[in-house]
Amino acid sequence: MDGKLHKYEERLAAFEFTSSAKHESLLLFIGGLGDGLLTVPYVVPLSKALDQIGWSVAQVLISSSYTGWGSGSLKRDADELSKAIDYFSEIYDKIVLMGHSTGCQDTMYYLTVHQHEHPTHKLAGAILQAPVSDREAMMHLFPDSYGELLDFALDQARKGKGNNYLPPEYSALFFNTPITVDRWVSLANPLGDDDFFSSDLPDTVLWASFGHLKVPTLILYSGSEEFAPVTIDKQALLERWKSFVPSENWSAYSGIIPGASHNLTSKTDGDKPMNEAISKVIQFIRSLP
Repeated sequence: MDGKLHKYEERLAAFEFTSSAKHESLLLFIGGLGDGLLTVPYVVPLSKALDQIGWSVAQVLISSSYTGWGSGSLKRDADELSKAIDYFSEIYDKIVLMGHSTGCQDTMYYLTVHQHEHPTHKLAGAILQAPVSDREAMMHLFPDSYGELLDFALDQARKGKGNNYLPPEYSALFFNTPITVDRWVSLANPLGDDDFFSSDLPDTVLWASFGHLKVPTLILYSGSEEFAPVTIDKQALLERWKSFVPSENWSAYSGIIPGASHNLTSKTDGDKPMNEAISKVIQFIRSLP
């Protein structure tokens, strides 16, 4: 596979999927928990499709990539994303940031917290693909132990042991990744730093996040999302988020991708969900000023 490796900071890199054409615009992709290069199957097809309309795609690697997320934080992620955006802003005229899964939290944190505290380059837009609540996913996947696991982590945090690693039973639930107390609390605790997308968040929290999106934003929720509880009304959730986003920044191409799993694969519909999502990304990008 052809590409270019960019060292955007000491010990940090991004891989750009390249072609023979020279482009002036870039989609910067950030994956979710456990993701690294080529772990999200639609990134390569997306890069080929965007190449046809004059856009490059680069996947950024941060300290939280692969297993690093277990000791990370959204603040650290946003600090590193900011450095990548600074770097690519010297090369490209226009940048869109796209998050997948927990990369959506990184994107939201960067846009609504980091940019407020450290105004830097303004993005042309943002894309959230599979913006699922990790807290609700935990409650869905291990309902019998969720409360007990969270209580122990909260107790450790209160004792000032936030940087300590949790026992192996925690890691066993998440790809055998060592996880610190602080990161577990951020993911699992109501109103934790990672809690952007839960269906039970109060209006005040949504106003502080979705209400402060200052760039055009495309949101793509998977119709067959395996990490969302079946009780969640996906369309109602999207409509609720939309009600807080400034109208000029909510993309009309946002919506639910029928049949799509978390990473846009499908056992029954083949590439159809992925192709529909890529089509929406292209339409969104073409709509940007």
